[in-house]
Amino acid sequence: ELLSMVACTVNSYSRLVPGFWAPTTATWGVENRTTALRVIPGSEKSQRVEYRIAAADINPYIALSAAIGSGLWGIENKVEPGEMVVGNAYEQEFPEDVTLPATLFEAAGRLRNSEAAKSLFGEEFVTHYAQSREWEEREFRKAITDWELQRYFEII
Repeated sequence: ELLSMVACTVNSYSRLVPGFWAPTTATWGVENRTTALRVIPGSEKSQRVEYRIAAADINPYIALSAAIGSGLWGIENKVEPGEMVVGNAYEQEFPEDVTLPATLFEAAGRLRNSEAAKSLFGEEFVTHYAQSREWEEREFRKAITDWELQRYFEII
């Protein structure tokens, strides 16, 4: 529900596809680079959890708020993380509510409808932020990419 806060541009979704070593589902696994949360075992001082969803183009303040806030919300509301994913998550079937949005517009819609987000960040912030991400995708849709020009210029 908070994906648009850690993947905030249309380009962020170009990498959230099978085969790019980025997650496509809200899942977890041990040493699994195809899940959103990768548990890395080790000694008492070196074990950790890698948060694999955030994109390089994040706003670090918003992304960190989303990561910490969602973790705390999950603890406070006793949300179970689901079964550990073993093997390649790209080759497995998951319920729709675990599948990550494929576009920024879809992610913004999930944020807008998220009671957890409203509880964590307030309805005013959630509404404004979702609107800004929907606007961003609408602006992107107006642009003609180099790929489109190269692909279709000769046939139009």
